Amino acid sequence: MKKIWILCITALSLLMGGCSFENMMSDDLWMTVQTQNTAQTSEYAYQDVSELQVAVGESTLNPYQMTTDTSLRIVPLLYDSLTKLNLYYGYDLCIASSVEMQGTSCVVTLRKDVLFSDGTALTAVDIQYSYRQAISGETAYAAQLSNVTGVSILSDDQIRFTLAEADVLFPNLLTFPIIKNGSASNPVGSGRYHLAGENLLEPNPHWYGGDTGKIKAIQLVEQPDRETSFYSMKTGSLDYLFVDGDETIAETGGSIHYVSMPNLIYIGINDSRTLLSDVRFRQMLAAATDRDGLLETAYYDRAQETAVPFPASWEQLAPLTVESDQDFEQVQSLLAQLGLDNRDDEGYIIMGTRRVSVDILVNNENEAKMQIAETLREMLRSVGLDVTVTGVPFAEYQTRVTERQYDLYIGEVKLKNNLDLTSLFTVLTQQTAEENLRVLEAYRQWRQGTATLQSFLELFQTSVPLIPVGTRNGAIYYNREIYYDLSATVQDVFYNIQDW
Repeated sequence: MKKIWILCITALSLLMGGCSFENMMSDDLWMTVQTQNTAQTSEYAYQDVSELQVAVGESTLNPYQMTTDTSLRIVPLLYDSLTKLNLYYGYDLCIASSVEMQGTSCVVTLRKDVLFSDGTALTAVDIQYSYRQAISGETAYAAQLSNVTGVSILSDDQIRFTLAEADVLFPNLLTFPIIKNGSASNPVGSGRYHLAGENLLEPNPHWYGGDTGKIKAIQLVEQPDRETSFYSMKTGSLDYLFVDGDETIAETGGSIHYVSMPNLIYIGINDSRTLLSDVRFRQMLAAATDRDGLLETAYYDRAQETAVPFPASWEQLAPLTVESDQDFEQVQSLLAQLGLDNRDDEGYIIMGTRRVSVDILVNNENEAKMQIAETLREMLRSVGLDVTVTGVPFAEYQTRVTERQYDLYIGEVKLKNNLDLTSLFTVLTQQTAEENLRVLEAYRQWRQGTATLQSFLELFQTSVPLIPVGTRNGAIYYNREIYYDLSATVQDVFYNIQDW
């Protein structure tokens, strides 16, 4: 029987589970780490940690000159932003006291008590300057602010962002770092920490939030590449390392905290193919898909399933309902409606004398994606489809997806802080089915504030332009002596360091 899941339950369970190491690990792996940690903790008692060694990928501390993801992770320590993402993919006010959206206008009012680390006041001039730094050249923030056409100062504590298109989630993008006007050569921020010596961060005495917690010194350790960072973590040269890839670090002698990421794993569908152009066949594929089974095989506990193209923990999904379960009754009903109820001696569905076949395209250089494709093959075979998997190198995979040389494909896209689906819909704009074109229009209307999220999701799930599978986690590996209650987001992996 089809089940309806209330996503507020999902969100709460993810949040509660996400902060618990043992809840996020497979039983075998947890027992191994538990045994390791028990042996280690018997040697001495835990003490408060007051210093951290953290990786950076380059020498510059200018956030608009950083080119490595490793360095960008420390940006929220040094520089505040207008807003910051919370644990539910919503936004918290940071140095903004209010954000007011009206059509293509976003007016931000600043807190009046924010000082830079040199003791000078932060004003709207600094916001405008930082915006101009953000969009200049190939910065990590330029794409994030690509919808902004202009920034105008209204007063010392108020500024307006003008957008090319209305976006109800634009406040989520006001996370770019604010630096003092004119300080690009030696940037000054207002964050929880400031540069106190060579590669040394100490608490900012002027931070508007007051006490920055128990960590009194952060040593920045330059790491040339990810492999070096892994080795440094194992040898104790680093205390805290965020990893956003599929890989794991074994035997670090430390602990791990999983961080939800907006990396959407999905099954792409070519609706120009005869059967796949029929919405009932696409609905049947969605009903036959066991998302939890796909993710468990490929990622164990390092991903969360979602039936919609957003992270399941997103706060705006909490009051909504969506269809999510594998449903074999619906599969059989839809196959009957399609007239696909004849089978050969081996149980495969046939049309005339030919089996109904589907091919799954996948990047064979990614082990997790290959596992998803192979597991999906068995799921779809169980309902009678003759399914094959075509694994090709990534470059060829990209070409085939672009040229629509597939039936289905296993994809992943990293959504922006505002969970924008535009990068995904650049593929879907090639869709030809009328139902899928209506989905695109409903999406635009919702983002512009002229339709509801519920109406978009309902149309998305009935049209099935693609099949969301889940979002995967990043991981923070940290020193076993850090026993504090960590909270982290992909935008700020030090989200609650001030509360440690």
